[in-house]
Amino acid sequence: MQEISLERLDAANWYEACQLRVGDDQTEVFPISNVHWIGISRYEEGTTLYAIKRGDEIVGLIGGGLDEDGVSGFINPLMIDRRYQRQGIASAAMRRMMELLIRSERVPRIRLGHRKENRAAGRLYDSLGFRVKSETEGEVIRSYPVDHGVEIRSLRDEPSRLRECQELLLGHFRDPELVKHQTEPCLQADGPLPQGYFLLKNDAVIGWVGLFAAEKVVESGLSPWISPLLIAPQERGNRYGKLLLQHARREASRFGYEQVYLTTDHIGYYEKYGFHEIGVTTFTWGRPTKLYEHDALRDE
Repeated sequence: MQEISLERLDAANWYEACQLRVGDDQTEVFPISNVHWIGISRYEEGTTLYAIKRGDEIVGLIGGGLDEDGVSGFINPLMIDRRYQRQGIASAAMRRMMELLIRSERVPRIRLGHRKENRAAGRLYDSLGFRVKSETEGEVIRSYPVDHGVEIRSLRDEPSRLRECQELLLGHFRDPELVKHQTEPCLQADGPLPQGYFLLKNDAVIGWVGLFAAEKVVESGLSPWISPLLIAPQERGNRYGKLLLQHARREASRFGYEQVYLTTDHIGYYEKYGFHEIGVTTFTWGRPTKLYEHDALRDE
């Protein structure tokens, strides 16, 4: 079989994609035309469509993006033209789309759904590792857990990693007293906060995020605070920061909080991950800073 690739739908290929059709016996389980999906991708955020190509020939359509939670990935739709079915194209296209979401968005899971009566789709998704999470009268919802080859662990659970975490933070802040303040209270607290979480890759600490009850700003009454977030310079660009932010939000939910907060002077970084600016505050030493908020993240 020729190489299967994905090509983003655009002005040069959309019309050809609209000519694709499923078999007459499949219209009940796949009743929506490609024209409909193109309309959705144009006027609803989150869905990006790709032409499925075998060599130079367009043989199907697939779409995906970030789910409504802003964290998980999703795939929808997946259609293969009736002339090219049962040739392994759907499986290959799904793998390409999964790789794209994992590489570009660092999603922790990928979701999709299919009609109960679409048993062929069920068998395909099961073979790719998508497990059933829930069912309604007519639809099956599946989820694929993503392994990024890294682990997030709690410093409180593994105090032997304290020095490695401090060395990572010292490389950025250059202030031993500040680094002690950011790490050692995580080992001494009686309550759930503060917490420090480190990112492991090949048994090396490459990232850190803290979750504190209070930040050094003028009285705000807000809690908890994500501070600081740091990725080793050689590991930046891999969206590991997104994984740590998600973990901090999930832990905040586990501790009973509904929102999380942070301060930053960066423009555009945290917005990518759903944080929104709610005002300006001032550090206790007088410097102003922007204040951001996001919902705590409930686990599946």
